[in-house]
Amino acid sequence: MKHEDVVAVLKMIADTGVATHISEADLLSLKSYNLIEIAKGEEKFKSPTCVLTKKGRVMLKSNSKA
Repeated sequence: MKHEDVVAVLKMIADTGVATHISEADLLSLKSYNLIEIAKGEEKFKSPTCVLTKKGRVMLKSNSKA
């Protein structure tokens, strides 16, 4: 994923709490970088419930400034 795509996904998760239209590989990639946490039991769902970790919130905040 490109940097802009990652920031867009983080913003969507922060706003809605759900990761929609994201491939499982991309979700696992974000999780491996400790940017998101996927709710237990929802790993196999098409649109799992997710929350940003502290690292994810910091990345989103630093890239949201205009």
